[in-house]
Amino acid sequence: MKRTQIRPQFTGSLIPNFCTGRALAQLALAIEMVVIVLSLASTAGNEAMQLRFVSLSLFLQWMALCSAAVLCAARRFLKLATVQLVFLVCWGLLLLVTLGLSLAAWWLDQTFGLGVPLGDTPWPFTIRNLLISAIVSLMLLRYFWERHQWQEQARAESEARYLALQARIRPHFLFNSLNSLAELIGTQPEKAEEMVVDLADLFRVSLDARNRLVTLREEIEIVKGYLRIEEIRLGDKLLVNWDLAEDTLDAQLPRLVLQPLVENAVHHGVSRLRARGFLHVSSRREGEYLILDVENPLPPPEAGPRTEGTGTAVNNIAQRIKLIYGDRARLVMGRENSEVGPLFRTRLRLPFVLHSSESMEAGEAP
Repeated sequence: MKRTQIRPQFTGSLIPNFCTGRALAQLALAIEMVVIVLSLASTAGNEAMQLRFVSLSLFLQWMALCSAAVLCAARRFLKLATVQLVFLVCWGLLLLVTLGLSLAAWWLDQTFGLGVPLGDTPWPFTIRNLLISAIVSLMLLRYFWERHQWQEQARAESEARYLALQARIRPHFLFNSLNSLAELIGTQPEKAEEMVVDLADLFRVSLDARNRLVTLREEIEIVKGYLRIEEIRLGDKLLVNWDLAEDTLDAQLPRLVLQPLVENAVHHGVSRLRARGFLHVSSRREGEYLILDVENPLPPPEAGPRTEGTGTAVNNIAQRIKLIYGDRARLVMGRENSEVGPLFRTRLRLPFVLHSSESMEAGEAP
């Protein structure tokens, strides 16, 4: 049997992206701080110290700028390389930059008489710089390597935790759906068959692990599939009012965050009413955030005590949006009074990010 070894590939995170102005500014500031420390450590007079400061600043800044440019250009050619190869290539490139700039600095000093004591021959100055560069760049790349390993481990742990949370949706949703189906089989077998088809479609979506993020439009289709199942069971008792802003339909959100909220609203609200009940689902944009509201009427006291659930769905959603968005996302639930009576509202606030084909395929957070 032919065996194929899968090797880890460079993801572009081993070395910082020096192609951005922010990274260059941070690098220039760090280099200038080093120059100040080296100049203050000198025991020479004021004039010699000033000359040392200017020459070190020019030389190290040019070396940092050229090194950043080389590493920036190398990123596009090292995307498919292993981490070890990237480490060695970057170290070699930094040494080549040091060699070239050291020889250029010695030649400029000799040609224009800058007064910097670099020696009669370029080799002592160049070799000293190469040794310093070899040690410093080796330590720096080692730090980048450790940071890369930590990022990869954190990403893997986050992905594993997210998939574990998503897996918990399936038994929870299956349990509630099968209960609904069991009630329907004995009385309306034809509608039960339609319900099985819708249920199969819903599980096909929930088992699809390709995309972590979907558009609101796609999530609404999932919700409508679930509501068709409940409408078969509840009949005319369930009325749904949709109030979706057109500019929010292409916004991204984690898959299966709205459907469990609607399911809770049906299970704990509308299904316990004796008369008809409106389920209100709305979406709107508020600045940089997408606001999703799910409202259901509260059953009257004579409907009996409310069945307390385990909170699996709500806790699951809260943890998943925390993993993706951090503190920028919020899930708020509570009772409110309205013109038509008391209601229960669940509000989901997420950062507003429009659909991007690349991020949807990669399943990454915005």
